[in-house]
Amino acid sequence: MTPKRSSDRMASIDLGSHTARLLVARWEAGRLHSLMRKRVYTRLAKDFESPEAMILKPAAIERALKALEEFRADIERTGARTIKGIATGVVRAAANRNRFIDLVREKTGIPIEIVSGEEEARLTGLGIRHGLQLGDRPFTAFDLGGGTTEFLRVPRQGPFRAMSLPLGAMIYTQRHLFTDPPTPGQMENLKREAREVLFSFLGAPWDTMLVGTGGTVTTLAAMVHGMEGAGISPERMNGLSLRLDPLEVLLARVEKMPVAERAALPGLDPGRADVLPAGGAVVTEILHFFHCSEMMVSLSDLLEGTLLDLLGVFPETRSF
Repeated sequence: MTPKRSSDRMASIDLGSHTARLLVARWEAGRLHSLMRKRVYTRLAKDFESPEAMILKPAAIERALKALEEFRADIERTGARTIKGIATGVVRAAANRNRFIDLVREKTGIPIEIVSGEEEARLTGLGIRHGLQLGDRPFTAFDLGGGTTEFLRVPRQGPFRAMSLPLGAMIYTQRHLFTDPPTPGQMENLKREAREVLFSFLGAPWDTMLVGTGGTVTTLAAMVHGMEGAGISPERMNGLSLRLDPLEVLLARVEKMPVAERAALPGLDPGRADVLPAGGAVVTEILHFFHCSEMMVSLSDLLEGTLLDLLGVFPETRSF
């Protein structure tokens, strides 16, 4: 369903590998105005790479359904007329994905569309370009999630180049980090795999401004800049610089802490404490790969891009 008027309230949902996220917004005077932004840790990727088939486990499905039922009530309270749900990350790869999507529709009434990694990247690019007001400036963006990382190269003119890589904060935590806190050897193995994936998929760095988004990136930016709670908003976060040097200093300290101690750090949502070392390591490897000493941060992402796409904003980006 598309909005009847651009000023109607609209809701977008991102059902990812680690979190379910909700945005309710309206379009007015050429901008999206956020009315509600919410996140619930569903951990759909938990035990996803177990010895049996790669399926969404029953407990993870129950967590996702509970979050979506909560979102449905939130949407009804806001009076949003349009809902667009997107499933990403491990849902794409799950053998039981179709049954899961049917169950979501049956239990919550929310229609969820499974999108490709390339489409996820395209929509994320729309949100970034709008949120950072980049106009026609070229940029390279990455969206680090729980199961995958989407990369997007946006030239001044012409189609996007988009790619989804098997780099994820939760998947890498489960694959490499077996102790609390992780050992230096575990961290090095994780970083080595991240480097190999980056070089294998991307080949050479893309020579444009680098923008990072996703929960790990915005959390790290909040911690480096001393932001907490209500201060973590698109208005304050969009356009912040995240420099490599202070980031590596922060991560060197974080990696030595057990999860319980890490969870109490200012700016860190406790629900992300267990995956932060893995996510942070991937971010630093991305910065090194692109030979960047800093990057720009965007809190605006797939959620905004999904609504902008419904509204037909930036229509020239519909094809790659």
